[in-house]
Amino acid sequence: MNLNSLRISLILLIAAVSTHAATLSGTIRDSEGAAIANAHVIIHWDSTSRNHNVGISEDKVISTDVNGEFSLELPPGLYDIFVAATAFSPHCEKIRMKGSEPRTYEIRLKVSEVASEGLD
Repeated sequence: MNLNSLRISLILLIAAVSTHAATLSGTIRDSEGAAIANAHVIIHWDSTSRNHNVGISEDKVISTDVNGEFSLELPPGLYDIFVAATAFSPHCEKIRMKGSEPRTYEIRLKVSEVASEGLD
């Protein structure tokens, strides 16, 4: 193996190690603790911190299952997570994915005042 091949192999190895994805999973619940099925979860890369942020170029959009659960793979970086469901106020928070460390969240949504007024 010549020196150039060794350099290229080393660069590829470093790139592969530094971009391992980690699992982001969570459960979306209402304020009483009941699971919310079909809630929309949007993951948006926070590109304002590029020096510490590998991120993704496109938003990830998934829906919760019948148990209110979601799961996806993300590379390390800072992200904004948005959660929305019919009749509930939306939720937003910033999260940090580090290396291949899995992260689990439980998010509780409040009933929207506009939706609750319509129920009276």
